[in-house]
Amino acid sequence: MSAQDIADRAGLSVTLVRRVLRTPADGQTVRDIARASADAILGIPLPARRSPGAPGLTDSAEASRLPADLARAGWPATTLAQRLGVNARTIAEVRDKRPRLFLDLALRTRRLHRDLISLDPAGYGIHRADIARTRAAAARRTAADLAAAQAAARHL
Repeated sequence: MSAQDIADRAGLSVTLVRRVLRTPADGQTVRDIARASADAILGIPLPARRSPGAPGLTDSAEASRLPADLARAGWPATTLAQRLGVNARTIAEVRDKRPRLFLDLALRTRRLHRDLISLDPAGYGIHRADIARTRAAAARRTAADLAAAQAAARHL
């Protein structure tokens, strides 16, 4: 959970939650917090962790290609993350070739790719500016990957 999530659920300011979460530097004493704030933070039930439907880790070679394809089609990482029930950063890590990922996530990513690749994101409430931004970023990543591959080939 992020500090903002904790603050929202506890009904506290995000600044207060960040102060509580911050570890003191060497030689610094731990600050006291009000009992009501501590009770509000400690009383938050943790969200249930989903156990994967398909246990185990797998290579992410194929799964990393799929979010990149969807980005070239205009689907933002935040939309993909919502549909997969993960954080947008997870989508970015998978797209940027995280070495291994849960098999369940790989299977759900493949299914999502199959469902969305032929669809227009604008028809599903994605703003044209977000589609254009996502496509431009995907094109930059593709160009950078190509340049890196060419540089590696020259050094061989």
